[in-house]
Amino acid sequence: MFMFRSRRATLTKRLLKARRRRGGDDDGVARLLRELQDNQLGMLWAAVESRGRDMSSCVLLPKERQAHVLCCQTWRWPELVHGADLRRLPGCRSAGDPVYVCCNPYHWSRVYQPDTPPPPYCPMDKKPEDRAPSEEAPLRHQFPGSLTTNGDDSFRNPSEWCRLAYWELAQRVGPLYPVEAPAVNVFGDVPYCDGLSLETLSQHNCNAPESVRHGRCKIGLGVTLSHEGGSVWVYNRSDNPIFVNSLTLDSADSPLPTRVPAEQCLCVYDPKKAAHRTCGWDFTTPFGPVDPNSIRISFAKGWGPCYKRQEITSCPCWLEILLAPCR
Repeated sequence: MFMFRSRRATLTKRLLKARRRRGGDDDGVARLLRELQDNQLGMLWAAVESRGRDMSSCVLLPKERQAHVLCCQTWRWPELVHGADLRRLPGCRSAGDPVYVCCNPYHWSRVYQPDTPPPPYCPMDKKPEDRAPSEEAPLRHQFPGSLTTNGDDSFRNPSEWCRLAYWELAQRVGPLYPVEAPAVNVFGDVPYCDGLSLETLSQHNCNAPESVRHGRCKIGLGVTLSHEGGSVWVYNRSDNPIFVNSLTLDSADSPLPTRVPAEQCLCVYDPKKAAHRTCGWDFTTPFGPVDPNSIRISFAKGWGPCYKRQEITSCPCWLEILLAPCR
């Protein structure tokens, strides 16, 4: 009995010590921890200690308590105010529970709200040979769909909603990765994740320059990509920002990437916006992106007029989400 109580006290002490929010509702946090069962305390500590790297189990409490907001404030985002700013990660298994809500703070992401629109884009120095494959003029193709290399851009499996192409600088690394499940993890050196391991793909590029090897180290937990009702959400689970470019994030004459901070998420493809913007779209325009079914993500490094790298093909590690033409 003494050992049993000692373990509970130890876990409680560790969780209180690890909290990022000081002051505020500390009494509420202490009460919440007292309400948790011993196994729940263990699961919560495992999540906080690993910072979500093992996508640990759900920690359930009644929904009316809004305890998930308090947990996210305490162990992740002290400045968080509203629960409406949170979005559940696709890997959380309690989404449909009518009574309980998951209080594991690493089962949640903050919805990113860009503060200001991007600055005007000047395409004067854009060289055709520096374009990403999905920025190529589609006159070479039978349809303005997803474009990769080597002629392997057709979707033969109707259950696939996208394929992923991983790039290091201007070189595509490894084969295309087909995605059928509603959500997929894309990560670096995380041995116990399920999904696309970029560390494994990088073995196809053994002679990568130092900038690429350094960029690989910044991927970490990477991103979770989720196909939700036709829309595509990107959950940034890494410790570094990602930079995202897609048709529904930009206007036709301002194809700049959107910076999504660490641990935040963003809807990066909206089919309704895409249908509106592609109506009457001139696919021969010199502005990008011209492929309406493509999303590009650069890990840690941005590109464009505001950055040292003018083109995404100058970014060390980046990803193309090649959406199936038929959604």
